[in-house]
Amino acid sequence: MTTLRGGRVTLRPFREDEFDRALAREPSEDPERREVRRRRLALSGTRTAWEIMFAVEAEDRLLGDIQARCSDQAMPPGVWEIGIDLWDPADRGRGLGSEAVRLLAEYLFEHEGAHRVQATTDAENAAMRRSLDKCGFSFEGVLRAFMPVADGLPRDYAMYAMTMDDRRSA
Repeated sequence: MTTLRGGRVTLRPFREDEFDRALAREPSEDPERREVRRRRLALSGTRTAWEIMFAVEAEDRLLGDIQARCSDQAMPPGVWEIGIDLWDPADRGRGLGSEAVRLLAEYLFEHEGAHRVQATTDAENAAMRRSLDKCGFSFEGVLRAFMPVADGLPRDYAMYAMTMDDRRSA
């Protein structure tokens, strides 16, 4: 199992005693869906055919989760997509998420054969967009009507990416 340590943030596997807290973030009445999520948490810190997921820890607290997805069924080889969720809004805007994204992107380039790491976020999520800029990702455009939402029309999402060449020239 992999653990990544930064200056303030550690990306590590979830501990079993944290599963219920993580599962509560995605409430589902479907027992099969909860079991799939529980299995993903149990495999956190391990590269699977679909992803590598980590718990985000800082200040000796579990703050959220981060994952990178690279399935040969959904992405070209060497292309990874990062997603992060810091659960408590009080933990956002402090640079912790940016550090987690940087740590994971570096790991993907150095150990997982990435030649491109990308991330998407709601087009109106200015804080995440600033964070991706700060991490060295380039804005590539807007994916119109990309993310379905339960209570309305699909949302536009902004696409950001960093390539191996971007990383070398930074």
